[in-house]
Order: sequence, then C-alpha cells, then structure tokens
Amino acid sequence: MSFDSLHISALRAQSLTFRIEEFVRTEVVSIANKTLVKTITDEAKQKGLPERYINNIKSDYDGEYLWIWVEFKGENNEPLDEFFEEGTRRHFIAPRIKKALKWVKEQTKYFSKGHYVSGIKARHVFADGFAKGYPEFKTELKNEIENYLTETSMFGR
Repeated sequence: MSFDSLHISALRAQSLTFRIEEFVRTEVVSIANKTLVKTITDEAKQKGLPERYINNIKSDYDGEYLWIWVEFKGENNEPLDEFFEEGTRRHFIAPRIKKALKWVKEQTKYFSKGHYVSGIKARHVFADGFAKGYPEFKTELKNEIENYLTETSMFGR
C-alpha cells in the first residue's frame, strides 16, 4: 500500500460522521417512502380517505429535518389535511358567492342559504401511521447506514 492510499484510508476512517451525513442526505427520503410514507398511505386507505388525499402524501429532507406532509387543500385553500387529521366541530356553513349552497344526494338536488354541519371526524392518519411505521423506519435506516459503512470501508469491520 502506498503512502497516498494510506493517507486516503486514514482520511476516510476519520470521516465517519461525514459519510453518515452524506448517506442520510441522499437516502433518507427513499427509506422514509418505503416505510413511513407507505404506512401513512396504508392508514389513509384503511380509514377511507379520498384518492386525492392519498396521492398527495409527500416527503422531503432539507438537510436537517425529514418532512412528511399531505398537500390537500380545498377550493378556497382550506386546510383539509388538518381537518381530516384533527377533525372539526359542529359549525355553520353559508354560501360566500352564490345565494345558496347546492349539493346532490341520491339523485335529489338540495339547496340551503346556510345550515349547521356535524363536522369532520378526526382520522389521525399521520399520528397513527407514524406510530406504526416509525419502528420499521428506524430499523431500516440503521441497517442501511451499517451496510453503507461496511461497503465503503477500506479495512472492513
């Protein structure tokens, strides 16, 4: 082994923190998608949330935090994602632009100048999905980091 390769090996051995950070930066979203996001998606399907909700569950890593969220807003930018997660209380709804609200149920048209609605039942999709998926995510991340360090080590374990 030449002096240059020994020098590089020493630098690589000292770069454990850098190697782990680099691995996390490039792979944590993929691991989260296979574990946490999949579990949250399964939870959403099991709880009967709409496809538009399920198809808009996203994840990203900003170098410091892993973010998992759903982009699910109403026509007027209402935070439907929060309403489904935490629920809403009974409240009054009224038309904002038109003179009456209109909806169809079982081929019958209904109109209202305003009325109370029972609210949305809290689904806790993210809370329950995270609680179920986190142990698998943690194990998968640990195993993948260990594999990466073994594969990139010059001296083995």
